[in-house]
Amino acid sequence: MELAALGLFAAALLVNAGSPGPSIAALVARVISGGLLSVLPFLAAMWIGEALWLVAAVLGLGFIAEQFYLAFSVIKYLGVAYLLFLAWKMWTAPVDIHAAVLPHSRSPLNMFLT
Repeated sequence: MELAALGLFAAALLVNAGSPGPSIAALVARVISGGLLSVLPFLAAMWIGEALWLVAAVLGLGFIAEQFYLAFSVIKYLGVAYLLFLAWKMWTAPVDIHAAVLPHSRSPLNMFLT
């Protein structure tokens, strides 16, 4: 990957990481519900994920995706189908809400892995 393309990808990744989205919403929700210390494993996992995307770009996985366009498209649409399946399961799941029951705290390792 050329240095200019890598710089462009890194800039886009930086803008994406700082823009409001699901990850920032989850981060804010964790800070509000559990405080600053409870969000550190989640934040570390977010940063590691962003670093993995940058490493993937550096190693040329974008080039591989261009060369094997059909396989990349199949994997992409399988991912879309899986996300739609998860959304359907969440939408149709029974709701059991008790106002007096608060969620229990989880270990930092468990928060990092999920």
